[in-house]
Amino acid sequence: MAKVPQVKVIQPIAEQAKKLRVAAYARVSSDSADQLNSFSTQVDYYTSYIRSKEEWEFAGLYADEAVSGTTADKRDDFQRLLADCRAGKIDRILVKSISRFARNTIDCIQTVRELKQLGVAIEFEKEEIDTGNMGSEMLLSILGSAAQEESLSISKNLKWSYRRRMKSGDFITCSAPIGYILKNKTLVPDPQEVPIVEYIFSSYLAGKGADEIASELNEIEIKSKAGIAKHWRSVTVLKILKNEKYIGDSLVQKSFTTEELPFRRKQNNGQLPKYYIKNSHQGIIPVEIFEAVQELLRQRSITHSPKNKVQQFPLSKVVKCGLCDSTFYRKSNDRLTKWICYQHLKSKELCPIKAIPQEEFYQAFLKVYNKLLDNKDMILKVMLDQLLELQVKTTLTKPDIVEINEKISELVKQNHSLARLQTKGCIDSAIFIERSNRNNQKIEELRWKLRQLQEPDNITKTIEDTRLLLDLLEEAQPMVEFDPVIFKSMIQKIIVYPEKFGFCLINGLVLDEGRC
Repeated sequence: MAKVPQVKVIQPIAEQAKKLRVAAYARVSSDSADQLNSFSTQVDYYTSYIRSKEEWEFAGLYADEAVSGTTADKRDDFQRLLADCRAGKIDRILVKSISRFARNTIDCIQTVRELKQLGVAIEFEKEEIDTGNMGSEMLLSILGSAAQEESLSISKNLKWSYRRRMKSGDFITCSAPIGYILKNKTLVPDPQEVPIVEYIFSSYLAGKGADEIASELNEIEIKSKAGIAKHWRSVTVLKILKNEKYIGDSLVQKSFTTEELPFRRKQNNGQLPKYYIKNSHQGIIPVEIFEAVQELLRQRSITHSPKNKVQQFPLSKVVKCGLCDSTFYRKSNDRLTKWICYQHLKSKELCPIKAIPQEEFYQAFLKVYNKLLDNKDMILKVMLDQLLELQVKTTLTKPDIVEINEKISELVKQNHSLARLQTKGCIDSAIFIERSNRNNQKIEELRWKLRQLQEPDNITKTIEDTRLLLDLLEEAQPMVEFDPVIFKSMIQKIIVYPEKFGFCLINGLVLDEGRC
């Protein structure tokens, strides 16, 4: 007789609910009436609120102070939040409102989409929107557009205020050039950096060029306030020599912000009025020395003109043949200077590219420069954004880099805590300033270490060179005559083809320009 099967039921183990890793993002806009108190309130609220939920695990607080919300790339902690989401460290984000998250509708929608794909939900408290339960983006788009309009309105009001102060002579720059610090909204000479400015002016009057001055400053390792060695370039020296702020005057509205989102900075080439404010602050350089330098700059510009026989030759070792990879060499007579491929010089059969007048290179560079000046945001800014995104993706898995980022995050949190304690009157202002400065110095040192660790990837170097190009073009004017200094600052090499020139910028980007 067959045995009856005996069945024993093994009950399933009840799966313990996994806690959601919840983070919060807080931002206090630069237009906030009580910035510090508002910021501290948000920090305290979210920390206690998340920890009060048993089903939640506190994943951190990310906060940016006094930074515009119109573009996401300017907010350090916002970018750190996105990086941690991409690394799988966060399940949910709490935000007070859409306007705190982004005032640019496009940025908002794109970020929400990316985070949804990563499995990260965002809860906007004010609008009562949870993207984890949201089937359609329509409501978010409508509310995001409203936030965007709010931003545009605020921007217009700020611009009106700035321009009114410009007209009255009350406008003070938002940043201090080397040699100055901002104190009580006024430029005040910095005793540590004034000698640097004086050295630059005196050296130039003594006959030294901008390249030589920059090299000397690099050799003695002039350091920033954070203790990091500055990297000096000739273009930086020239900007200092031309800056009217060193005689106590201010030319304002050299650039302006566009009216449409995303806001972009553009050089003011006559689109808007400029205002020259005399005696806006204490000068560093006597007027007579400044004027003597300007005259010398003008004379040297003429001396180095391509039309002058005693010119320097910025094209030397720069022009390469795109067919045979040979270097171009200079050939000159009383009437004309040409550059010729070395292989072609030996035999026309070795390379068909004929000698090219020097002026043709100069005119092509003028076209490339002015095109880049007009489209720097669309070319260089977009490239910079892509590089920064690539940098985040390639460095997230490096243990040393992760550890340093965690230290930076901890120091930022300490600064936030210090700000709360100072606001509540728990610590003296002097102690607050001393400890905050110490933390900021450590943050700068850690960021310098990050750059060193990232250097082998060449991403950091490319980012720095791209930022240098953007800085060079920030306050630039359209070029009407070839400038050898600017050329050497921007161009790594020129590749010659039968129908075009390829201008290779210092960041590796190649811009083509047709030949005459």
